[in-house]
Amino acid sequence: MTNDSCTNGHSESSQRKMNFGAGPAQLPLEVLKNVQAEFLNYNGSGSNIMELSHRSSAFAKIIQEAEQDIRDILSIPESYAVLFLQGGATAQFSAIPMNFLNLKPSQTADYLVTGYWSEKAAKEAEKFGKVNWVVPKQDKYKGITSYDKHSIVY
Repeated sequence: MTNDSCTNGHSESSQRKMNFGAGPAQLPLEVLKNVQAEFLNYNGSGSNIMELSHRSSAFAKIIQEAEQDIRDILSIPESYAVLFLQGGATAQFSAIPMNFLNLKPSQTADYLVTGYWSEKAAKEAEKFGKVNWVVPKQDKYKGITSYDKHSIVY
């Protein structure tokens, strides 16, 4: 048996569960082993990566490399900003209308509600301003209605 084998003869990677759901994804075994190896002493810094100050040069290098990787993979030009935000996708349900509606009653946002998540987003946006449900709320979402039936506010 190799070091990558478990006692039952199956490799570590074949025993790992697959995650096809939304949210956290399964990381490649190679990545996890690299994290494990550097867990107590990240890149020779003498600290765990979670213990690094966000003001340290080691952390600044991590952020710079992550931003460049994202720019390279997604072909994002320098004229666009890459933001690292906390809170997950649902936090944006409030952050977007909070910034675009500016808590002004005169501002209206059109929401094309076609399912569970867009309905959650529209409901959250209603806390910050007027929301126009382009597609009226439905008991069951089966598709997107014809464009000529949308009620978009101009």
